This record gives sequence, structure tokens and C-alpha cells, in this order.
Amino acid sequence: ANAVWGGVSIACVLMVSIYALGGISGANFNPAVTLSLALSEAAGGAGMDWKTAGMYMGVQTLAGMSAAASYSLLFWDTFNLSPAAGRGFLSAGACEFFYTFMLCFVVLNVA
Repeated sequence: ANAVWGGVSIACVLMVSIYALGGISGANFNPAVTLSLALSEAAGGAGMDWKTAGMYMGVQTLAGMSAAASYSLLFWDTFNLSPAAGRGFLSAGACEFFYTFMLCFVVLNVA
């Protein structure tokens, strides 16, 4: 399997999810999106107040930890999350930063 297509498939699922659920939930899929919505509201735009955003981010973080624990208990296995072979943490971090920025940009302009 080509790793590029794995990333493209995730992007496509996120795009469809934003269009499908953005009008209902505001597309609050992770804490970064919630933070961008709070910053948008603080700057005078449409968004979310800080108290609500804090609660959302707390629940989203706990849900992620719960999902990781569920995976471990269900499959009795874990896996290491690290940059691909030949890549460093700086390039992986830059990639995550830009893709997260684009996700937040799309949510703010579509949802």
C-alpha cells in the first residue's frame, strides 16, 4: 500500500465529514479545530466562546485517550507513532502543522 494514498484517503474522509456534519456540529473533530473556532469568536467572527471550547477540548482529549485504551484492550497490541523511515521529527511536525492549519482553514470557511 502506498503511504501517499493513505493520507489522501484520510483527507477525503475529513472533507466529506466537514460538509456532512459542519452545519450540525460545527465540525469540531479535534481540539485544534475547536481552538480555531474559539480564536475566531474572540476576533469578532462566528465561533465558540472560551468556556464551551474548553469543555469541548477536554472531552475530545479524553475521547482520544479512551479510543487508544479501547484499541489496546480490544487487540491486546499497541503501535509506535513516529516519523516514517528517513524522516525526522521536524519534518513530521511541519507536515502536521500545515495539514492541521488547512483543516482548520476549511472548517472556518465551510462549516
